[in-house]
Amino acid sequence: EIETRQLLVSELKLGMYVSELDRPWLESPFLFQGFPIRSYDEIDKLRECCEYVYVDFTKSHEWKPDEHDLLARASHEYPYPRHGDGRHRFETRRINIDSIRGRRHYDNTTPIDAELKSAGRVYQKARGYIHSVLEDVRLGHSIDSEGARELADAMADSIVRNENALAWLTMLKNRDEYTEMHSINVCIMSLLFGRHLGLELDELRVLGFGALLHDIGKMRVPLELLNKTERLSDEEMAQLKLHPEYGYEILLDHGGISEEVLEIARAHHERVDGSGYPRGLKGERIRREAMIVSVVDVYDAITSDRVYHMGISPHEALNLMYGWAPKSFPRELLEEFIKCLGIYPIGSIVELDSGEVGVVMTLNRRHHLHPTVVLVLDARKQPYEQHKMINLELMQGHGSTVNIKKILQSKAYGIDVRQLMQAV
Repeated sequence: EIETRQLLVSELKLGMYVSELDRPWLESPFLFQGFPIRSYDEIDKLRECCEYVYVDFTKSHEWKPDEHDLLARASHEYPYPRHGDGRHRFETRRINIDSIRGRRHYDNTTPIDAELKSAGRVYQKARGYIHSVLEDVRLGHSIDSEGARELADAMADSIVRNENALAWLTMLKNRDEYTEMHSINVCIMSLLFGRHLGLELDELRVLGFGALLHDIGKMRVPLELLNKTERLSDEEMAQLKLHPEYGYEILLDHGGISEEVLEIARAHHERVDGSGYPRGLKGERIRREAMIVSVVDVYDAITSDRVYHMGISPHEALNLMYGWAPKSFPRELLEEFIKCLGIYPIGSIVELDSGEVGVVMTLNRRHHLHPTVVLVLDARKQPYEQHKMINLELMQGHGSTVNIKKILQSKAYGIDVRQLMQAV
């Protein structure tokens, strides 16, 4: 049976997975190369630019109004919203994206190989700090907020010098250290996003400080609940939803911490349609910093391996989150996040038109289609004895026509991005 077939746009139905268009993706209004059709609006957009498309029936599923997404069965905190749920029926008022953006433009001033050394030192220091501070909170001791501030400053400075170094280190994910790694990764990626939005350095430092401590309230939630592999009961979920308030109280009691940082801890689970927690804030009542961290928080959670589910690829995660806008996140802000991570996000497993397979190592802001890639498999899909790093932009300049053909799913060909990161 044929798995992928060419269909006229008029033949499309909800749930079908569009794997290719009758034209280059970049000539279409779609942000993703491959996506499941989840609305009639998407079919209308396809009709405007295409005569026919290619549908992958192995990835197609009947789409029903009350169907949960795959993550609903796996994630404690990020179930896909039910389309029949009355809370999500209406569009929310638009967020003024200009109130979130800054005016600063950044260029990388340090080569990634040089920045990786200092970024690595900061990253390791952050791991030690987070382990210590989370244990202090669990034992009821006071926290070292000055240590968090210094680390956030150092990470902000690194991101400003070169956005790729710390971003590459976020691939060092360990399922058994999820809570600690999550705090660090959310800090790094919030800084990356803030840099993209043009925030000033002092604003980035505040954002990083809050992001590093955003989940500190979880240390007042029983470990057996945090690590439970089954779906939480209503009572358990209610207990988990107290952690933003716990975090706010911990930081407030400590004293000397800014309102922006306090609100990141308290509001990073709020959603623009009011369906979030703990206060059910809507729209622009959610502070800019908390809104930025909330997007990154979800992204890192669903791309990470956890005790109760396997993480999905960056590409799959962005596609999924875009389907949640504008109910959960402002659509314009999520579009900026997608632009921030790039067409090929760092850590994406990609296949080149040469047949080789590799992992994206750096973003390329000047030429989005030509990032730096670490090659893992040759054209026959056999492992290279030694990993090869190629800069697709430089190869174009030398007359090469090697390009990325497509993004592959997480763990494709058994590739473990974390192990690769440690070997590079």
